[in-house]
Amino acid sequence: MADTGTAGVNIEQLARSLGTTKGSFYHHFQNRQALLVAALARWEEIVAADLVDGATISDPRARLLAGSLVGVAANLDGFVDLALAASINEPVVAAALERTNARRIDWLMDALCDAGFDREEAHDRAIRALSGYLGLYQLQRTLGETFDRTALVNQITAMVENMLR
Repeated sequence: MADTGTAGVNIEQLARSLGTTKGSFYHHFQNRQALLVAALARWEEIVAADLVDGATISDPRARLLAGSLVGVAANLDGFVDLALAASINEPVVAAALERTNARRIDWLMDALCDAGFDREEAHDRAIRALSGYLGLYQLQRTLGETFDRTALVNQITAMVENMLR
């Protein structure tokens, strides 16, 4: 999904790339929609687990930094969001993005409140932070190049520092 969005959730293409048959696919999933729902649920689980892992860090700055850098290790996190946003007209995709971004904003707000900001200011900063994070991936997509790990870490670290000012 990171490369092609929901268009990549194609039974024939997946069967071919996995070296299996369409019949074996239908043994596991009733149809393409069922596969899409399962893939989105798995993506949501991964994002939620990353946020929970970061929540165990008591220092708000360290928590924000750790949680914000999780996607860099996989080098896909923001790209999945972009690919899914291109399929926002599909209700199941729209719902998954809404839940995931609400969860991210809540997580950011909690860390920012722990850093001393009131809820309203924390909400505003969380929106800007998530927008900046996703925008960083959008910029890479529109430039046609992927930033190296060091560049991403530096950009995200600067965003966290700005969030806390």
